[in-house]
Amino acid sequence: MNQIDPKRLQTSRAPRKPGMLKAGDEQSRLNPIAWQVAQQYKRETMSPVMVLGVMRLVEFSMLLLSGFVLYTLYVGLSPVLFWHYMTVIGGGSVLMIVLCEFTSCYQMRALRNPTGSMGRVLVAWMATFAALALTGFFLKISDSFSRVWLGSWFVCGFGALLVLRITMSQLLRRWARNGTIERRAVIVGGGSNAEQLIRSIEQQPYNDIRICGLFDDRDDLRSPPVVAGYPKLGTITELVEFTRIARIDMLIVALPISAEKRVLSLLSKLWVLPVDIRLSAHANHLRFRPRAYSYIGSVPMLDIFDRPINDWDSVAKRGFDILFSLIGIIVFSPIMLATAIAIKLDSRAPCSSSSCGTASTTNRSKS
Repeated sequence: MNQIDPKRLQTSRAPRKPGMLKAGDEQSRLNPIAWQVAQQYKRETMSPVMVLGVMRLVEFSMLLLSGFVLYTLYVGLSPVLFWHYMTVIGGGSVLMIVLCEFTSCYQMRALRNPTGSMGRVLVAWMATFAALALTGFFLKISDSFSRVWLGSWFVCGFGALLVLRITMSQLLRRWARNGTIERRAVIVGGGSNAEQLIRSIEQQPYNDIRICGLFDDRDDLRSPPVVAGYPKLGTITELVEFTRIARIDMLIVALPISAEKRVLSLLSKLWVLPVDIRLSAHANHLRFRPRAYSYIGSVPMLDIFDRPINDWDSVAKRGFDILFSLIGIIVFSPIMLATAIAIKLDSRAPCSSSSCGTASTTNRSKS
């Protein structure tokens, strides 16, 4: 897929060509370079958070399916202990996903490097079976379950997880190369702070952040036109127009916390944008508790503003809209049907032209 690398763009502010933009289209106060970059990033991308969530669901479903299939093949669909086996399969699958979550097996770097994370996955799977064995021992029900089935589920379940994660790592690498899965970020600010921030982000392994450019209100003397190979695309006012065209996920403010007035001035202009706003804390000497930060790799960020409806929130909202729309149709359909019948009965049926003409002729002859 042909893409424009922001690093290769020149920052000359050439006058806009007539007809380059449609009339009234985003009020293009953008310079041609910024417009070109914005057009490149108009396409939607896959959210890493959504991909990781789907990965959890797929692995949970695979563990359930493998346990049930092995139970059907070896034990058979016996009604005697059916729910006992289903409880073990369901509880073991849930416990495995929870343990993988606690051992950071659902981080993007773990999925893109399965050889480095499969050891933790194996430990979590072994801990799951140890917990099931201890539970069965203390409840005195372990003799009711087949050892062959339990061992087969352990081997087949781990094999399924291994194949899935290797396949997923290949897909993630392909999607990362094509720009299908990424988080797009714009740097607000310039100078040495922005350069240090960009270098720190680019050094992170398995980085899913794509930097689209920089925006700064300062002139080229105080803020260089190119920082760490990325061009300055415009001012903060132009940034608002830029994010209305391009699909940007995150704004990273590369200013020190001590520049309070300038940070507040920038944020007052950026509140209107439906994106995540982060304040870079990599160069600040003032340190807060670890829970106060979010991280891009190991680069600390202070969360200033979160997108109102993002990732799974959009899925939940869509599901809510569909569910209550169906409930509304079901509840009010008798009323709408009764109203339609009443209107049909109350209104006179329209007559055809021939019948109406015959009726009017008959009435004139009688008169």
